[in-house]
Amino acid sequence: MKQLIIIGMTILLVQVSGIAQTGPEEHIYWVNSLKVPCTAESPSHCLQVQKAEVPDPNQWESFYSPISGFEFEAGYIYKLIVKERELDVATVPADGSSIAYTLVRVLEKKKDNRLVVNDIWVLENLNGNPIDSGDLSDQSNPPQLEIHVGEMKYNGTDGCNNYFGGIIELNESILRFGIGAGTRMMCEQMEVPDEYNRTLSEVHRYKVKDLKLHLFNKEDTKLMQFKKID
Repeated sequence: MKQLIIIGMTILLVQVSGIAQTGPEEHIYWVNSLKVPCTAESPSHCLQVQKAEVPDPNQWESFYSPISGFEFEAGYIYKLIVKERELDVATVPADGSSIAYTLVRVLEKKKDNRLVVNDIWVLENLNGNPIDSGDLSDQSNPPQLEIHVGEMKYNGTDGCNNYFGGIIELNESILRFGIGAGTRMMCEQMEVPDEYNRTLSEVHRYKVKDLKLHLFNKEDTKLMQFKKID
């Protein structure tokens, strides 16, 4: 933001800090790009918010109250100024919020480019080797990976067992999976499932192109290639 300052007959155009100015009871709120399942009076989906000048990508919290005047569009991260107003507790239902939230202004609305990975993917190549169901003997499907950006979680099947876990880091190029858990069946051939699970823990970077998900390690060596499931 720039501010016009006049000193005598001299006009100065000064660059002013980008920190948003808020009034009484007004706060900076960030809203994540996807709603997530949450528990309220009945099963529903909630916004994810942070109350901060600078957001932490790992600190989103479910927000159970409406923000009056705010129209959410999935796929975008918002920076808002929100006014908080204390309500008379005598008029608030037992399961209701004692604060009313009203949108003052939308400061930013930015497309969340991480959502290109928010899908179900089936493995095509593992460490340079093509994968098909024949490599899995009694298993009918190759490994699959499902990524949930909003909840920062992942799950799928390694070709023998189901697995699930949390995502440690995700931005427009970095993707790191946390330690996963899963079922423990033994299948006739475990080479691909075992290699798949080892390799998944080495993933550090990703690229999506032509409906293909490419995963790389820290050294930028390609580890896996998936195709999007229609």
